[in-house]
Amino acid sequence: MAPIKNVKTIIPERKIDTLHLFSICCVLLLALCIFTSQAGANTVAEIGSVNTPHGAIILIVDGLSSCYVYPEYTPYAIDGSMLEKAEVPKMQEIFDNSCRVLDVTVPQTFTEGGHSVIATGYSSADSELTGSSETTFFDVAHDYDYLTFAIMEKGDSGGFCSKQNVVMHDTKNSINEPEMVIQTNRITEDNKDISFEITELMQVHSSGLQEKLDQYPEGSIERYIEYNAWVIETGIDVIEYMEKEYPEQNYILTLNAGAVDSAGHYKKNSGYIECIEGIDNISYSLYETCLTNNLAFVLTGDHGMAFPTNDSKGGHQAEKYSVMTESQKVPLAITANDIDNVVVEGKFKQEDIAPTILEVLNIPGKLRLADGEAIALKDYTNVEVIIPEEGELSLTKEGKILFKDNVRENIAFQGIEPDNEYILTFKPLSEQDNTVQQSFSAGSDISVKLLTSEQSSKSDKSYQNSRYIEGGFLIGAVNLTGLLLIRKILKE
Repeated sequence: MAPIKNVKTIIPERKIDTLHLFSICCVLLLALCIFTSQAGANTVAEIGSVNTPHGAIILIVDGLSSCYVYPEYTPYAIDGSMLEKAEVPKMQEIFDNSCRVLDVTVPQTFTEGGHSVIATGYSSADSELTGSSETTFFDVAHDYDYLTFAIMEKGDSGGFCSKQNVVMHDTKNSINEPEMVIQTNRITEDNKDISFEITELMQVHSSGLQEKLDQYPEGSIERYIEYNAWVIETGIDVIEYMEKEYPEQNYILTLNAGAVDSAGHYKKNSGYIECIEGIDNISYSLYETCLTNNLAFVLTGDHGMAFPTNDSKGGHQAEKYSVMTESQKVPLAITANDIDNVVVEGKFKQEDIAPTILEVLNIPGKLRLADGEAIALKDYTNVEVIIPEEGELSLTKEGKILFKDNVRENIAFQGIEPDNEYILTFKPLSEQDNTVQQSFSAGSDISVKLLTSEQSSKSDKSYQNSRYIEGGFLIGAVNLTGLLLIRKILKE
């Protein structure tokens, strides 16, 4: 490894018919959804000086290993022969002007697994878990009124797509004849107009993709490069539209460029390198667009790529490939406000990316199943305070009141000085004599839940609430109907 300058070393600390019955099921499930209420957006209060980005653009270059683009690494084939590296001067410029994490290892060396881990911060995540409630950084961002969009050439699992307000994805994963499908999800009641407009914008780009690809022969590396360029160009168009029409709306846009992975499988290591080089300039255009529009920029890969020999087709999932460093190491470069442009040493994992993205956006909400931890990149922290009802909340440090106000919803305190003790005091509106106090020490972004003793007791008896009783009956009815349906099918 070559010597590197401007290095920040962080050592992460980790915690060791039948049709009739089917119709009944659908009706009951719909009714159950009606009884499920969504929480309102959280309030934000700045305690210290923060410069929060307007949103984040996450570029996932499918199959991109840091071994082929980081100057510190040299890639090797399974037989031990040295492999060619990509010449990517523009990408290197991004690295030089970003916070670049030197060592990031993936726990799963395949596309669905990689995207699921990136979204959830959980090392064993899959599509089903990603689609569950409150598992992804998209879910947490929605609590803070963010919209989420995605353009996916690969990595478009059902769980990942379900967390987007609007997603366009290639259902065939085909560079020859892609089939782009646009899906809108009713995640929140607000901002429907924006989702419809972004859908229309994506439709325009979708209709022109085949013509762009047909400029080049099937199987040509130029066609691969064009496939990648299209998704990034579409992403740039979405950014510029949002800046022009909705400059105050925060959002996260995820882009998956899928042709690098495909080139590794079908075009040998020389085609893999050429495809990486082909994405160099357009990646920089996306990076510049983010800078211009006050958006955080994140570049990473879902997994890497290994090759048996110096002139062979590659892989990453089969055992002989998955054990290779070239399959396990992915780049991670982040450009955002309040984050220094340094090289971060220390060993990190792909599951650290999701909580890090939340910290970059100053969003302190908790990922429900994450076993990754945020990489400490800022000199302040953020604290989410969860309250059970409306009441008076105060935040003090060493007897000094930093915040005091009546709050009606959960609140995020931004810009908290780390390594200090703080005290939260909450007086519920319904029982002002029942005050609760809780102290905490600010380190990384955390979530603090405030409950009085009486409220804690009530929460343990939440099953007595009529909504829970009704929901329980509905769940039971759905389960019973399903069992009857299975029984009927087996008899037939």
